[in-house]
Amino acid sequence: PTEVAKPAAAIQPTLAPTVLPTAATKPVAAATKGQRPPEPNPKRGGTIRMAAGGTTPHFDVYQGASTHMFLHLYSNLVQWSLGDGLRSIVPDLAEKWEISADGMTYTFNLRDGVKFHDGTPFTSADVAATFNRAVNPPSGVVIVNRELFAVIDKIETPNPLTAIFKLKEPRSYFLLLLADPASVVYPKKTLDENNGDLRKVIAPGTGAFIFKEHKTGERIVHERNPNYYDKELPYVDRLEWYNVAAWTDRGTAVLTNQADISWNVSFETFDEGGKRKGQIEVNKLPNFGAYAVLFNTKKKPLDDPKVRRAIHLAISRPDLIKAFQTQEWINLTRWIPFGDPFATPGEEIAKLPGFRQDKSEDVAAAKKLLADAGFGSGMPPIELLCATVAPHAEVLAPAFQDQLKRTLGIETKIRVAERSLLIEEEKNGNFEMVLDTPGHLISDISPLANSYWKTGGSRNFGGYSNPEFDALIKAYDVETNEAKRREGAGKMQDMLDQNPPWALIGFTFHLPMWQSYVKGLALDKRAFAQWGHMDTVWLDK
Repeated sequence: PTEVAKPAAAIQPTLAPTVLPTAATKPVAAATKGQRPPEPNPKRGGTIRMAAGGTTPHFDVYQGASTHMFLHLYSNLVQWSLGDGLRSIVPDLAEKWEISADGMTYTFNLRDGVKFHDGTPFTSADVAATFNRAVNPPSGVVIVNRELFAVIDKIETPNPLTAIFKLKEPRSYFLLLLADPASVVYPKKTLDENNGDLRKVIAPGTGAFIFKEHKTGERIVHERNPNYYDKELPYVDRLEWYNVAAWTDRGTAVLTNQADISWNVSFETFDEGGKRKGQIEVNKLPNFGAYAVLFNTKKKPLDDPKVRRAIHLAISRPDLIKAFQTQEWINLTRWIPFGDPFATPGEEIAKLPGFRQDKSEDVAAAKKLLADAGFGSGMPPIELLCATVAPHAEVLAPAFQDQLKRTLGIETKIRVAERSLLIEEEKNGNFEMVLDTPGHLISDISPLANSYWKTGGSRNFGGYSNPEFDALIKAYDVETNEAKRREGAGKMQDMLDQNPPWALIGFTFHLPMWQSYVKGLALDKRAFAQWGHMDTVWLDK
C-alpha cells in the first residue's frame, strides 16, 4: 500500500529539516503564484537601498561569486517562501513537482512562457545545462558546491516543460538544496557561448530584476523586470546594493536613513535600533555560517592531526566570542549549528575539552600533543590569512594570534586579503591557516561534511582527509531513521573534535535591521538568516 504525501509545495521545514516524505507521491497541484507578501494591498514603486558587503571576485554564482548581489536576476526551480518567514518551499520555475517513493526521482513540471532577460525562451534544456555543469564542470571551472550536486545521476528532459532528476541515492535535503538562493538556473545558450565559464559574464536570468549597473567596490543596481513571469511582482522599481564592509557602518547607515535595510549589522548598532520602536525594526536570526580558522593539511606542520588537535584544545572559544561581541554574535557551538535538532546542547558543549572556559587541562594536553609531534621545543611561524574586514583583521585574527602565542608559544604572521578574494586564495591552496566564515544555508551536518570535510570535497581546499569520517558521512546520507541519524551526527562531531580540519570558533546569529516602512519579507518572523530574494519587498511610504 502507498500513502499520498503532503503536497510538496507545503512541506514545512523547521530550522533543520530532517527527512523529506518517503511515502509514494502523486502529482499535486501547486499554486502557480509562489511568492506573495504577508501584508494585504502592497504599494508599488520606489527604490530599496541595502547596506552590506558589495564586492565579488567575478560573476559566476556557482564558482563563488557573491550570490546575494546577483541572485535577484535569476530564478530557482523552487524557493523558500518570503511570505511565511522561510518556513516552507514554494514554486518558482517549477509549478509543481513530485518525489518518488524511494526518494531518488524528482520530477519538475516547469512554467510555460517564461523568458530570459534577453528574450530567449526558458525550457528544461536550461535546467539540464545548469545542473549538469554543477555535477561535471568543464576544465578550469570550479563549482564550489559540486560535492552536493554529485548525488545527481542524470537529468532527463522528455519535453521542454519537464525536468526529471535521477539521484544515485536518497538525499533528505535535495529539495532544500534546490531552494538555496545560489541554485539559480542559467541559460544554456549563455553557458554554451562561454564554454561553461561565466566568471566574466553577467548572464541573463529569468528573475524579477534586470541588471543595470555595477561599480566595483561601490554598488550594484538592478531594475524591475517588466516581463517577469509573475505579473504581480516585483513591487519596487529598483534595488541598490551599497558596499559597506564594516557592520557598524551598515547599522549606522540604517539608523541615519542612508539605507533601508542591512542583513547583518554590529551588535552595538543593533541594540540602538531596537530602542527606536516605530522607526527601526530588528531581529536576531540563527545563521548556519561559522567563524573558523581553516587548516591547510597539505602543509607542515598542519598535516599532523596532533598539531591541529593541540590548536583545537588550546584556543579559548569563550574569550574569542567575548572579544568579538560588539561586532557579531557568535555562539558556543560544535560542528552542527544552533537550532539543528542534532546540535549538542550548549550546557554540554561548555564542559567539553577545547570548548570549556577553564583551559588548564586543555593547554597541558595540547603541549603534550605538540611534544609527541616533535615540536616540544617550538615550531616555525605559521601564516594566518584573513579578510581586510576591520573586525576580522583588527579584532578576531589578532585575538587568535595572541592565544596561540600565550598558550603554546606558536608564532603566527597575519596576512590580509580583500574578502571576496579569500576563496580564490583558498582554491589555489595559497594559505596555511585562514580565518573565514564557512557554512551552508541548511543546518544539517551533511552539506557541510560533504563540501568541507569529505576527502575531495568541493570546498575542502585544505585537503583534509579521514577515511573513517568519509564512511560516517556515507552512512549518514542514506539513513532515514531519525535516531540513527542523530547517532551518526554525534559520531561525526566526536571524530572532528579528535581530528579537526579547522579550529572552529562557533556558528553565528545574524542581526538584520531595517526601516519600519520596509514590508513584504516577513523579516520579523524569519526562521533563519538568509541574504535572499527581494521579489516581494515593498515600501510603505
